[in-house]
Amino acid sequence: MINNKEFQELLENSSFRAWVFDKNSQDGTYWTSWIAEDISRKELAEKAKAFLLSLQGESVDLEEHYIDIQIQKALTEAKKRENLDNDESENSEIVPLWKRYWAVAASIIVLIGASWFVLNNKNESLQEFALYQQQISEAKATNELVEVINEGQKSKLVQLPDGSSIVLQKNSRLSYQKAFDAEKREVYLVGEAFFEVAKNPERPFFVYANELVTKVLGTSFTIKAFGKDQDIRVIVKTGRVSVFTQTDKNATQLRNNRELTGMVLTANQQAIYQRQEIRLVKAIIDNPVILTLPIENQKFEFNATPISEVFSILEKSYGVDIVYDEEVMSKCSITAKLGDEPLFEKLKWICSITEASYEVSDGQIIITGKPCN
Repeated sequence: MINNKEFQELLENSSFRAWVFDKNSQDGTYWTSWIAEDISRKELAEKAKAFLLSLQGESVDLEEHYIDIQIQKALTEAKKRENLDNDESENSEIVPLWKRYWAVAASIIVLIGASWFVLNNKNESLQEFALYQQQISEAKATNELVEVINEGQKSKLVQLPDGSSIVLQKNSRLSYQKAFDAEKREVYLVGEAFFEVAKNPERPFFVYANELVTKVLGTSFTIKAFGKDQDIRVIVKTGRVSVFTQTDKNATQLRNNRELTGMVLTANQQAIYQRQEIRLVKAIIDNPVILTLPIENQKFEFNATPISEVFSILEKSYGVDIVYDEEVMSKCSITAKLGDEPLFEKLKWICSITEASYEVSDGQIIITGKPCN
């Protein structure tokens, strides 16, 4: 008969897990001897080993902290269910705890299995994807999400329901609510992206990127949150941004506060979350090397600038293709000083004064205009 306590101790033992996943031959020698000392340990070890392999998948090398998270989820949920069952009739059938773990693990395995498939095929970092997957799984319970994945070498432009625009960099993915609710706007990022958020003080905009939460009311900024990097960075181009960690003891208050509180950044400032030190620091941007997107240090000031040059600047800054009839619009020009408006608001303004219109099709922006006098 399986001893529930010993079964749990084996699952939580990092040395036993290392032996199961064949990471250390020294562990193998110890555990082989341990099993041989008592014949009753054989069944216990086999059940625990099979359980771990079912969680991990034999062909995938998971990081230790991630395995810990999944095991603790199963153990915690199993204990909850056991306590509920203990409150039921004494005549009900008593199921061994290790079997309960198998049942509880089933739902966890489905989620992990999906993660392995994506990780193996997309060659992404497990650490970053695991937290991102957890975040969007929780969000899907209350909202319908749209996911955008950039697998190409060029940046990808994303238009949000509120008119905000995002330039999603390669090897990055973004999920957002199909329809933002009345109180807040929420998106989920893994990788790198530049945000131009439409101003709406009544509906704060939140970006959940691995360990960090970025809250804004309307501004432009960059987030770099790859799991393989030592740091996560939030770099502000214009406006004000509030940054805090998801584990901050005041996180709930910081989310719900109508004002921007906590660590507040302004233009040319950045927040750096140092993962090893588990520390969030504020700094001035003094090294242009960290700015990889042209949009981050681009000013949109035009003085009788030909429309062809205006569109060329937008193309280079946002990494998008703008298609228009150069001959028809050859005499059009723009005089304006644009700020941190989302790209689509810039386009609306430009089109309004040139009596043109635009649409987004197959990743391109197509401008339909008339001749200018």
